[in-house]
Amino acid sequence: MEPLRSRNTTKLKVNVPQQIVKTEKNEFTEDEKKIIGELKQLYLDTINLDVKMQREIYNMEKIYEQKHNEIFDKRKKILDEFKKQNHGDATSSENVANFWLKVLKASYTEFIGKEDEKILSHLCDIRTKHYNDDTVKFVIEFTFEKNDYFKNRVLTKTYILNCVPDTEDPLSYDGAEIVKCEGCHIDWKQSLEREKNDQPSFFDFFTPPTLPDDPEDPNFCDINAILQNDFELGFYLKERVIPKAVIFFTGEIADCQSTDASDTETEDSEDDSDVEEEEESSNNENDK
Repeated sequence: MEPLRSRNTTKLKVNVPQQIVKTEKNEFTEDEKKIIGELKQLYLDTINLDVKMQREIYNMEKIYEQKHNEIFDKRKKILDEFKKQNHGDATSSENVANFWLKVLKASYTEFIGKEDEKILSHLCDIRTKHYNDDTVKFVIEFTFEKNDYFKNRVLTKTYILNCVPDTEDPLSYDGAEIVKCEGCHIDWKQSLEREKNDQPSFFDFFTPPTLPDDPEDPNFCDINAILQNDFELGFYLKERVIPKAVIFFTGEIADCQSTDASDTETEDSEDDSDVEEEEESSNNENDK
């Protein structure tokens, strides 16, 4: 099975422009300034070429979306038939009848509580839709069976991308980036009980905070960090979790945090082993 790669597989950041720093440290001659100007124009040409290439990639993704959905339709049919044959019964959250619940538990690094598990047992599909007309964006759709928790059949999370350079500072462009996300309203059937529950929940995913316009706002940095993580998670679900769901379910692939933890444990055990070897070597020398 393929080795795990980091969840952050593309440049994803909050819409905080990274302007080119102007410095007075280097003094250039007029001839050098002319050459630098020409080189910057060539750099701008490469940026424009990258923008065009990225647009074509998004167009290709949209073309192949239908082909992917044909495969995902077959996946959903197999899972639906299994659940129907078993009358929706699942002896545990590890059962195939709870396929998407286990996939999310294996891949989603945020909090999934016991109450969330009960609700997510009704999750029957996760898909993405691409839009690349006026605004480039993708929407993650979570489809649920009828349940006792909320009236929605589909919950959505929308990620909006910026794919063009800033006209005032084009050289600061560093590739396409997610700049905004939007959740959806959940029509809870037991809203009063939900309001009293202050525990973190998976369903907080559908109510992302709004980044203040003023970077000097005292909450700016905290919300910035929350959204940064949210953007990375959205892209991770789109690019890895949805297409690779079955190997998340079987445990043949795990989230990056789990891998980091295991790597840390491995490094710690190796360090302990080295210490023990050094102590043993020292003791042998003393015996001599």
